[in-house]
Amino acid sequence: MKKKLLLFSILFLPTSIWLFLELSTINSKKLPYYGPKLLNGADTVYYTVNANFNEFKSNQTLNTLTLDTNNYPLFAVSFIKQTYKKDNYRMAGLSEYIQFKKEKISEIPFVIITECNDSNDCFREFELLQTKTPSVKNYYWPSSSFDSLNYSYFIEKPYYVDYSFFVLVDSKRHIRGYYDARYISEIKRLIEEYQHLRLKHEKKNLINQNKIENK
Repeated sequence: MKKKLLLFSILFLPTSIWLFLELSTINSKKLPYYGPKLLNGADTVYYTVNANFNEFKSNQTLNTLTLDTNNYPLFAVSFIKQTYKKDNYRMAGLSEYIQFKKEKISEIPFVIITECNDSNDCFREFELLQTKTPSVKNYYWPSSSFDSLNYSYFIEKPYYVDYSFFVLVDSKRHIRGYYDARYISEIKRLIEEYQHLRLKHEKKNLINQNKIENK
């Protein structure tokens, strides 16, 4: 009898997990895709960010950050221009979470890219965010090509989106959201939509692993 129950559990559990995931809130919300879209027959091909812009240098150690899909399957990135150097309020919403609700963002990769040409010229104001929580990383990009990021993360963006907005990028490097970091409500929305995408990502991995095990 125990063997039959064990066999039933082995066969039924993957189906139960799949059914739960299909009927859960994971599929109840559809986040938009930003950027230009192409039609490939009946399918839509969504825009992906340029991989050449996914390597950034650290202000302090000069190490290079590579936003690869293994270590950064999902991430939120913001770009700070020289003209915003002393505008700490542009990260006011994130600062509030770091100060009062750090646990809410502890597992979300926040990457802040500042415009500067060497480590001595970088913005110390935004580095303070990194020292308060390990989930926030601060890197830089040279001024000579900083505006070229427009062609990757801001192409065909909504008119109200500006530098210092966070950009949410999914595991396939599609742009899924823009968020004004000045406001707590916008950071809250980013957290919720990041968690939504993460659940969908984990669901897909679970289904793929189950397919491999069934073979």
